Amino acid sequence: MLWGMGRACGSLRTGLNEVGMRVYDVPVVFFDLDDSLINKDANSLWIRWRFRQDRWAMVEATLAMLSLYRAYKKGKVTHWRLSNYYRTRTRGMSLADYEMSVQRFFDERGQLHIYPQAASLLFAYQRQGTRIVMITGADEVVAKAYGRALGINDVISNRLKLEGQRIKGLEEPLCYGPGKVALAGNYLTGLNLTLAETAFYSDSHADLPLLEAVGCPVVLNPNPQLRAAAGVRNWPVLDWRHDATPAD
Repeated sequence: MLWGMGRACGSLRTGLNEVGMRVYDVPVVFFDLDDSLINKDANSLWIRWRFRQDRWAMVEATLAMLSLYRAYKKGKVTHWRLSNYYRTRTRGMSLADYEMSVQRFFDERGQLHIYPQAASLLFAYQRQGTRIVMITGADEVVAKAYGRALGINDVISNRLKLEGQRIKGLEEPLCYGPGKVALAGNYLTGLNLTLAETAFYSDSHADLPLLEAVGCPVVLNPNPQLRAAAGVRNWPVLDWRHDATPAD
C-alpha cells in the first residue's frame, strides 16, 4: 500500500514552472535540506568551516567523519550517537554562542552552497499558495538560518536539548528516518491534513519512510540507493547537480 501512495500524484493537477520543473497542486510541500536544497550536507560544511577556526574542530571533524557520517550513510544513526556528536560539536558554547557561530558560518560558507534552482522551485510553490516546510536532520539553529535565506518560515528539524543555556544533545524523536514521518505527521495534524495530501523532495535513502508516506514523492539529487529505489517505484527524479558549480 505504501508504494502506491505516490500514484496519488497522477490525479493531482500539476504544472511546470519557468524552468520546466513540475509543481504539484498540494496544500503542503516538504523539502529536505542536505544535498537537496543545498549541494552539500550542512554538517560537512560546518566541520570544514570550524576546522579553520580552532583546534577543537579537528576532534569534532574526526568524530563526525569516522562515526556519524558512516552511520548516516548506512541508515544507522541513533539518538545516542547524534547527541554525542552535538555535545562534542558545541563543547564550551552556550546556545547564544552557538547561534552566533552558526550565523558566521552561514554568512561565510553555508549560503554559498544553495542550489540556484531551489529559488525558482520554491517561488513556484509560494506563488500558488502552497505551504513550504523544510524537514531536515540539521539542527534547529542551522536549519532556521537556511530557512530565513530561502524564505521558508516553517522548519522541522532536530531540536537541541538544553540545560539552562548549555547544549546537552538532541531531543527525541530524531528528525531522521521514521522520526521524520512522526514529526511531519504531528505538524499536519494541526492543519487537519494527512501525509497523503502532501509532496516531499529528498535526496537520501534514509528518507524512504517519509517518501513512501506522502502522496507526491520526488527524488531530488538522489544518492545511488535512492535512485535505484525510485526506479523500482516509478518516482520522478530531479537532478540539479550537473548544473551546479562547486563553491569553496
